[in-house]
Amino acid sequence: MAQESPPESQQPTKRSAQKFPLWIMYVSIAVAFGWLIFLALWLFYYASGFSILQNIAIFLLLLVIALALETLLWVPWFMKQR
Repeated sequence: MAQESPPESQQPTKRSAQKFPLWIMYVSIAVAFGWLIFLALWLFYYASGFSILQNIAIFLLLLVIALALETLLWVPWFMKQR
């Protein structure tokens, strides 16, 4: 028994695949490493002059900035894929 392929109307449609922009991935990796390096330098050299709450606030601010950069990179590409 040979398996029959579904009729044309039931086959999934294939959209033309756009080439994935590698530069977005590289910039995302650079943002992540930059965030980690800045955070490490901050903790080793500057954190002792601030209270724990101020250090937590700086950590959260840096996290928000990194996430905003990542969002600005990926959302336009994602919207083109939809």
